[in-house]
Amino acid sequence: MLLTITIFVWSVAFLTDVALVVFWQLAYKNPRPLVRKWPTVDVLIAARNEEDYLPACLQALTQVDYPKDKLTIWVGDDNSTDNTWQIIERFAHMHPFIKGVKITDTNPNINGKAHVLSRLAGHSQATWMFFTDADIQVPDTWIKAMLQGAKAKQASLVTGTSLVQGSSWLAHTQRLEWLNATAMLKLISDLGVPVASMGNNMALKRTAYQAIGGFESLPFSVTEDLELFKAVKKKFTTVNLFNAELLNKSEAQPGLLPLLKQRKRWMRGAFELPWQLLGLLVIQVMYFPAIVVVGIINPPLGLSLWLTKWVTKFTFQQLSAKKIKENISIFHSFATEGFTMFFSMASLLYYFWPGKVAWKGRTY
Repeated sequence: MLLTITIFVWSVAFLTDVALVVFWQLAYKNPRPLVRKWPTVDVLIAARNEEDYLPACLQALTQVDYPKDKLTIWVGDDNSTDNTWQIIERFAHMHPFIKGVKITDTNPNINGKAHVLSRLAGHSQATWMFFTDADIQVPDTWIKAMLQGAKAKQASLVTGTSLVQGSSWLAHTQRLEWLNATAMLKLISDLGVPVASMGNNMALKRTAYQAIGGFESLPFSVTEDLELFKAVKKKFTTVNLFNAELLNKSEAQPGLLPLLKQRKRWMRGAFELPWQLLGLLVIQVMYFPAIVVVGIINPPLGLSLWLTKWVTKFTFQQLSAKKIKENISIFHSFATEGFTMFFSMASLLYYFWPGKVAWKGRTY
């Protein structure tokens, strides 16, 4: 009986991966219409104690291929205790289109980042507001590629693609996780069921932002980007994009504990996803203990089932990585599979473990 149940769980997880591979080949869309007149754009960044990463973030933004007379970069310093504000001032002095806003107050009805972004949105007068994080480096094609995707779908909210960068083993693990997640979001969106956005690579029409009442009108959440997406989706068209021209690179979490804390926050949002998608994610998580059980009862069967699913998963990774001109090592994919099995269960346990979400020196 136990073996039957575990094989059923494996079957669902395996067929999900097969479906990803098939539909990726059939449903992937990447329209690039011509934009004759570029609109005004404001880039909004909330920064809290980001002295290690902010210089690279702002330097990349200064290299973006976009008319500087139509671009303003707003950086909000969220009560930083390091040199974040001095960095903002230095870049603002060198580049007139960079503006710094020092924010010392808080809003108990929304999280710290959402409060900073709402304050920056109050300064924005541009047609489009772009959102990214202080530890992100954007490509020079970022803004134009996002706007082309918006035009193709007549969308008011656009979600780009982000990947973790870094040479450590843990960074490679996070990179593969992000690749799987963002590719799945893209595929589901292309199938007509958009379910989420990412606050580190998002563009939103200011009229749509105003129509939903801004961050202040959203229910409190530690995943403010998801709440914003859900509100916008009710009234406007959204699109998820997946190509190299809008691929943002993020810094990896430096250790297991920071990674667990990040996952605890993200899982708050995951449990608010549509039940169909949440069910598939739960099956994927339950696959790991299921395959261990099969391996104990029947080691040859367990090994063959595990290898079969991993090959299918790696195929999806390869197909999706090719679209964003990235290389995925078969060694890293194989070597991190065992860790992913362990870490998925650890993240679930850590999520239910009593305690608040810790984020940027605050708890929620």
